[in-house]
Amino acid sequence: MRIGDLANQLGVTPKTLRHYERIGLLGHPDRGDNNYRDYDAAAVERMRVIVGLRALGLPLDRIRVLLADGGSRREKLAEWLDRETQELSIQIAVLQGRHEDLEARLEALVRPVANGRGSPRDCICAALMKPCGCAARPATGGARPARRIAVDPALRANPRMVS
Repeated sequence: MRIGDLANQLGVTPKTLRHYERIGLLGHPDRGDNNYRDYDAAAVERMRVIVGLRALGLPLDRIRVLLADGGSRREKLAEWLDRETQELSIQIAVLQGRHEDLEARLEALVRPVANGRGSPRDCICAALMKPCGCAARPATGGARPARRIAVDPALRANPRMVS
C-alpha cells in the first residue's frame, strides 16, 4: 500500500507516517520502481496499532516500549491505562474542589448581606473570604464612582446555575 493511501485510511498525514518511520516506530518499507514507499500488510497493521495508541493519548516513547519485544502488550497497555485513569481521577478531584471553591466565592459575592447593611459597591471581600473593612475605609478623592454589576436574578437565587 502506498503512503498516501495508508495515511488516508488511518486518518493521518503522510508526513506523520514518514515521522514514525524516521523515529523507528515503523520499519523502512520496500520501495517500488517509482521509489514510492510500499507498505506490506504487517506494516499496515503496525501503523493501525500505533495510530490507535496515539488516539488513546499514549506518547510516542510509551508506544515504543509497548511495541518492543518482550512482555505482553496487553499487560503493558493495561498498566498504562490504569495509571492514567488514576492520575485523571486525581486531576478531576482537584478541579472539582476548585469548582466548588469558586462557586462558593461567587455566591458570597452576589448574595445579599444578611444584616441588611450591605457593603460598598466595589467590595470584593466576600469573594476573598475575608472580613470586610471596606465600609470603614474613607473614600479616596477623585476616584471614579463604582459601576453597578448586573447579575442575573436567577443566579442570585441559584448560584449553582453557573456550572
